Amino acid sequence: MPPRSARSGNRLDTGLLIACGLASVLALLLPDRLSDPVAGIVRRTVLSPLLAAQQRTESMRAAIAARGAALQTGASVAEQALRAPRLERENDALRALLGLAGRVRSGFVVAEAFHPTGVVDDFTLTIAAGTASGLTAYAPVVTADGLVGMIEAVDRGTSLAITWAHPDFRVSAVSEDETAFGIVQPHFGQGADRYLLELRGVPFRASLDSGSLVVSSGLGGPYPRGIAIGTVISELPTIERWSRTYLLRPAVLPSTLSAVMVLLPSAPRDSLRTAWTNVQASDSAMRAIVAASDSSARQAAMAELAARRRVMQAAADSARADSALAGLGPAPAVRAPTITPGARTPAPLPGARVAPPATRPDSVRRPPGAPR
Repeated sequence: MPPRSARSGNRLDTGLLIACGLASVLALLLPDRLSDPVAGIVRRTVLSPLLAAQQRTESMRAAIAARGAALQTGASVAEQALRAPRLERENDALRALLGLAGRVRSGFVVAEAFHPTGVVDDFTLTIAAGTASGLTAYAPVVTADGLVGMIEAVDRGTSLAITWAHPDFRVSAVSEDETAFGIVQPHFGQGADRYLLELRGVPFRASLDSGSLVVSSGLGGPYPRGIAIGTVISELPTIERWSRTYLLRPAVLPSTLSAVMVLLPSAPRDSLRTAWTNVQASDSAMRAIVAASDSSARQAAMAELAARRRVMQAAADSARADSALAGLGPAPAVRAPTITPGARTPAPLPGARVAPPATRPDSVRRPPGAPR
């Protein structure tokens, strides 16, 4: 049996329900001239708290919706801000590939590159081109900066390529000045050194300086001559006394790639030979020209400044001299002494102004033909 409080609560709810029902029926039966005032009284008394609660609910709903829209807009702006540098890098890479395509001229395929998911090291790349585009196995994969790797497996629409970071990667290489030959392979170091290369088997008599460019030699493999591989960082100490090993900084980082160029067998070898080395030389020459032009402009500016200083100094000296003379005032006039026959005329004092001698009336010059 339910407790008494529960029974009284049920009776109160039932009574309120019956009262509300009777009030609603009464409101429906009232004439129009009485229903409007009664409805106004009900809204101002009984329904006033409910209307206030509804207004607060609507305000909260609008605030929540505005907050959600603001968060969505902020997330969109943040995403665009994060994507902007990446899009800029991709645009730069595509422009560089266009420049490389102009230098190579023919015999290549440009395709998008994807990084496989779940791979810790950048050993492989998936390329969105296959046999339908003319790609074959062992075709070199390059960018405008240099060598990426080669095609390992080909399907009709996609290809799988290994990068220079793959343990099986090897390429015959030569220095740009053709004084040192060797084999380039990954440097199996720790940490950041894992993403470097080694030039092994260089004859001991050949020495390379830091910053020397190393390119593919075109011997014993699918890589044509002249593709940039990396630059020399330093020589590695080894136990071999008949050869040298150099540590290289790779020209291309596979983790930053979004588009690559695959070279076909029909690519002209003469244009490939200078497609990367000429760019390196032109960049160095441009830097030298800019430095020389900056130096010449600086020297010209210094010469012009020195000339202006000399002119300003001369003008200042002249102004000081004029002011000194003005401070002395006019020189006093010196009366000419009386000259006696046989007497010597004394020399005037330095800086003195000599008054002209007085002229006699009979010494005035008469015009020709005038009576005396």
